[in-house]
Amino acid sequence: MFTTEERRNYIGGSDISAVMGMNRWKTQLKLWLEKTGDAELADLSQNEAVQLGTELEEFVAQKFAKITGKSVRKQSKMYVHKEYPYMVAHVDRLITGTDELLECKTCGSYKKDEWEGDEIPQEYILQVNWYLGITGRKRGYIAVLIGGQQFKYKVIDFDVELFSIMVDMAKDFWNCVKTNTPPAITPSDNELILKIFPNHTEDFIQNQEIEDRVDYLQQIKSDITALKEEQQMLEAELKNIINTHIGILTDKYKITWKEQTSSKLNVDRLKADELYDKYADKVATRVLRISKIKQAA
Repeated sequence: MFTTEERRNYIGGSDISAVMGMNRWKTQLKLWLEKTGDAELADLSQNEAVQLGTELEEFVAQKFAKITGKSVRKQSKMYVHKEYPYMVAHVDRLITGTDELLECKTCGSYKKDEWEGDEIPQEYILQVNWYLGITGRKRGYIAVLIGGQQFKYKVIDFDVELFSIMVDMAKDFWNCVKTNTPPAITPSDNELILKIFPNHTEDFIQNQEIEDRVDYLQQIKSDITALKEEQQMLEAELKNIINTHIGILTDKYKITWKEQTSSKLNVDRLKADELYDKYADKVATRVLRISKIKQAA
C-alpha cells in the first residue's frame, strides 16, 4: 500500500473515480489540490474503520475462496501502466492460475442497498476496471462484507472502451497537476474554493465578460425566491384545509400535518446566563454578495 506521500505521485484505483468526476466524496479539484501538495492528504493509518477494513481484508479474501473454490494470493507488487508511469494499480489479491483478480471491501449495514441485486458502487466499478487495464487481466471480482453479517461477491469483466476513456481523462488530469492548472470546478467545490482563497485584498478586478453570467445568477435567485413563496403559499393552503385533522387522503397522495417534538437551542437564554460568548466560536469567512452599481447622472 502507498504511503501518504507516495500517493501524491500517482493516479491509483482509489483516485480514478474522482479523476472522472464520478466520486461521491471527492471532486477533481479536491484531488488536484492533494496531488499538487496544496491540500493535506488524509492520514488514514489511525482511522479505525480503515484499520478494521485492512484487518478484515484477509477474512473477505478467504471467504471468497471458500465459496467459489478459487485460490487467491496476496500481491504486494505495484503494477504500472506500460506507457504512463504515474498510472498505477495496487490490487488486493490475484486469483491463481487465471487472468482474474479480487478486490476486497467492507462496509456498514447502512450501505447494504448499494449492493442489492447487480448493484455495485460506481467508484468500485471504475477502480476494478482500472486495475484490470493496468495489470492486463480480463476479469475482476469484488467481494464485500456488509455490516459484519452479510457477504457478497460480484463479477466485473474488463471494459476496454471504458479503460481507454479512463486513461485519456487521467492524462488530462495529470497534465493539470504538472502544469499547476486547476481543473474545471463543480457545484460541490463551493466550500472548497473558500479554503483555497480564504483571504482577500481591497482591490477589484475589471471583467465585463462575466456580466451575462451574473445577470443569469440574479435571475435564478429571483426565480428561486418566487418559487419559495409559491411553495409556502401552497403549504399554507394545505394546512388550512387540514385544520384540526391529521391529514388528507387523495387517490394519489397521503398528506399529513402531525405534531412532533424536537430540541432547539435557546440562544436568548444562553445570552441571559452569560454563557453564549463563552461557547460561541467566531469563524472568519467570505460572503458573496451582488449589488447593482448606481449609474452616474
